[in-house]
Parts: sequence; C-alpha cells; structure tokens
Amino acid sequence: MALSADPWFRKDTDVLRVRSFRATNVRWILLPVFAWRVVAPVPKQRRLNVFQRAVLGLARAGVVEVSRVAARLLIAEDLAALVARELQALRFTNVLGRPTPNGLEALEDTEQIPETQLLVGHVFTHALDGKIWPNFLNGDLPLAEVEPDEKGWPVMHSGSAGDPWRDRAFVILPKDGFGAATQPRPKDIVRASRAHAERQPWLEDGVDAPLVEKVDFIDEAPAPYLLAVVAQREAAGGWYVEDPFNGGQSTDLTERVESLLDRQTGLRHWLAPLVGSDSQDPTTVELQELAQWEVEERLTLGIAHHEALHQRLVAMQRALLEADQPDSPADKWDDVLVKAQKAAERLFREVHDPYVGVQPALFEELDWNVATSRGKVDAIASDIGFPTPLPASLSSVRRGKVQHAERTRRASLRPLLLLSLLAAKWDLRHPLRAAAEVIPTLLVDLDALASARDRAAHEGAGTRPARVKRHIQTVFDAVEALVLNVTRHEGATNGQG
Repeated sequence: MALSADPWFRKDTDVLRVRSFRATNVRWILLPVFAWRVVAPVPKQRRLNVFQRAVLGLARAGVVEVSRVAARLLIAEDLAALVARELQALRFTNVLGRPTPNGLEALEDTEQIPETQLLVGHVFTHALDGKIWPNFLNGDLPLAEVEPDEKGWPVMHSGSAGDPWRDRAFVILPKDGFGAATQPRPKDIVRASRAHAERQPWLEDGVDAPLVEKVDFIDEAPAPYLLAVVAQREAAGGWYVEDPFNGGQSTDLTERVESLLDRQTGLRHWLAPLVGSDSQDPTTVELQELAQWEVEERLTLGIAHHEALHQRLVAMQRALLEADQPDSPADKWDDVLVKAQKAAERLFREVHDPYVGVQPALFEELDWNVATSRGKVDAIASDIGFPTPLPASLSSVRRGKVQHAERTRRASLRPLLLLSLLAAKWDLRHPLRAAAEVIPTLLVDLDALASARDRAAHEGAGTRPARVKRHIQTVFDAVEALVLNVTRHEGATNGQG
C-alpha cells in the first residue's frame, strides 16, 4: 500500500463527530482514526414482515374475515386484527380488507428473491494500534465545525444560531503524526458491521447499520480523522468513555483512554475533574487547569472572549481550590475573597467601558453631602429595579471616590458599582437594568462581598468557607447576568438624557 510520507495527523486534521450534546461534567477527547471507504452489497429491505405477508396473501385469496385468518394462521384473533389494521394503515388493503394495487405490488416484491443494492460506507481503525472499530457508517461522514484556539488546537462548534456553544477537547496525536494505517481484512469489516447492527444504534441524520455480507475497498489508502469521544462521570461515581457511534458506556474505549493517562502528556490533567489525580497534593499547574475548566463549565466558553475578566475568574477559582485542600492554612480563604473582589472589580470596569468619557460626567449626579447623595443613590436604584434602601456602606460612598473611579478607572468595588448605577439611570439598555430583574439582590450581595473582603484584610483568618463560596457564587451570577446573558448596545452615547 502506498502511503504518504507526510504526517497523517496534525492540529488541523478534520474532526469527525457523530454525536453532539450540551452537558456539564464531561470532557471531550479527539482520537486519531483512519476511515476506510468501502462498497458493500446489502439486501434490500423487505416491505412486509412475516405476519403482514401471510395476512395479505390470504386477503389476495379472498380470506379477509379476522376469525378465518386467525384460524388459517393458527394465531390469536386480536393479533390477526392488529395485523389487518397495520395493512390498512399502510394502504396495502382497503376498508373491506381487500388488497390494493400497492399491497399487491408489495406482496409480489416480498415473494421474489430479494435484490441487493450497493452501499458505500466507511469503517474505522484506531490509528494508535490499527485495530478495527465494531462499526459501519454509510453515507457522508458527519464532520464537526471547528475553529482553532489561540494555540491552533481545534475547538468544536455546536448548537444553533440562537443557542450556540463550543466544546474544547484534548487532542491525541500519534507519534510524529503517523499512525498504524493497516488495512482491515474484509471478514473483519463484515464482523464489525454485524456487531454494529446487533446493537440497534441510535445515530443522527438517519445513519443506520447495514448488515453487509462482503466488502470491497474503494480507495487504497484511508483518510485520517480526529474522532470526538466524550468522557463523563457515572451517577454512582467513577467515570467512563461513551461509544461515539452507538451511545452508552464503552468498556474498550474507557480502558484505552485509561491506558493513555500517563503516556499522553496533559491527558490526566485534562481529565482530572472526572478521574482525579494520583497525587494527593495537586500541583499548581493541575489546579490552574482545573480552575479554568470549572470557570468555563460554569460560564461556557463565551467567557474566553473577555480575556482579562476570564483570567481574574480563573485566579479566583484557583484560590478557592487551593483553600479547599485538606492541609491548606486558614488564611487561604482570605486570599479567595481578595481575588473574588478583584474579579468583580474587573467585571464592572468592563461594564463601564462603553461609558468612558460621557458628558456630563456621571459622578456629578452625586452630592458632596453624603446624606443628600444617599437619597439620590437609593432613588436611582429603586428606579432601575433594585430593592431599597441600599446598605449604607454602598450608598454612602463619597462623590470624590466615584469621581476618581470615573477618571482613572482605578477604584475598589463600591465606587464602580455606583458608576454603573449612574450610567444605568440614563441608559435604558444598560445591562444593570436587565440584571436587576434576574438578581434583585445583586447590589446587596456584592456589597457583602466588599464587606467580607474588608474584614479579612483587617482581621484575617476568620472567614468561614461556606460564606466565601456564597461570595464566589455571587461573582459568577454577576458575570452571567451582566456579560453573558445581556446583549449590550453598540457603543455609548456622548451625552446623557
């Protein structure tokens, strides 16, 4: 067999994805496979089953009464009546039970020796060891829509225009890009197709499993693909890899992937949320990768478009994972609060970006007198949809601090919250207005995060883990409401009103 001297598998190799679904707690893997295009003669499917054929044959001979049909065929009358209704529904008999022209044609086809049709399909072999998959796919191969990530690795696109999502995957490539391109034997292909048919697979786009009896190869050389398989958790614990063609747990694939955990650099880290780690003390790299996965799982890959915010959220989640380790010191929880507030501050700086430079300046809405200013802040918050009065720690932020935040974009969380409130007063499309409908306690919850961060900074090592995790949830909810679930208008106006 003449094979190319160039590598078969690269980052841009086409991705084959038979099934696509949106789920949490799963990890996609792209395995290298060879697809062999073959042609197989397959018997045409008969139009009638054995009971329908017998009842229709009697009807052609003039026997249409259910009792006589049941007696002739030695079956129960209710079964004979059921078959008769099926034939009428198929329009193979009329209301009197007599065969229609279509029925006579179907009966004639059934009585003839079944013809065969040539079917073009694909069989697959593992590129790592050359073993054949127990599957036969006819028709066109379902290729995934992909785009390269920042390092050139494929990211799969799924969903619809109204509800799209992306799935990252760990790509396994053979050594130096070459694989075991060993052509399978025809008898192995026949055995594989029969195993496929016996499992009654569920496949998309009407792809079925023909029962082939012999095959001929169309192409001498195979085509390389990266086949998408998914690893997921079991309800009772543990993990498994799903059969990409038939669905359900694949013992063979699970064992194959498990054997690669320590041979493929990075694979164990990628699957750590599912399979765990051999080390009782995860490394910083492992925690960073796990934190990134958990952030993207919580917020979808759409958060990656907000690079600076994404980095802050991953740092927050990594700090949470570090603090949650068994031997972690108590003051680690204080560090989590610090990073949570920084993530929230980054969020509200992004929310304010479209309003930088608006005239007149937003802070001028506030009064130098704190008591007067508090009343204005509560009135604005109530108009937007938040319950009032707001906590005094938020509504009493001095005008000078808000002015500093607006002019320099360097500020703590509370002045940034007030900036967003002031912008939302004038802009009916401001994301904070939509967020108020979804999370009416958002401002109170974020103010509580700022208070907890202040206490941790002054007192230290007194933060309760459960409360910290609630603050982390607040940050995630805020990101989802303000950045991911709200369509922000294009740009900002140069003036208010």
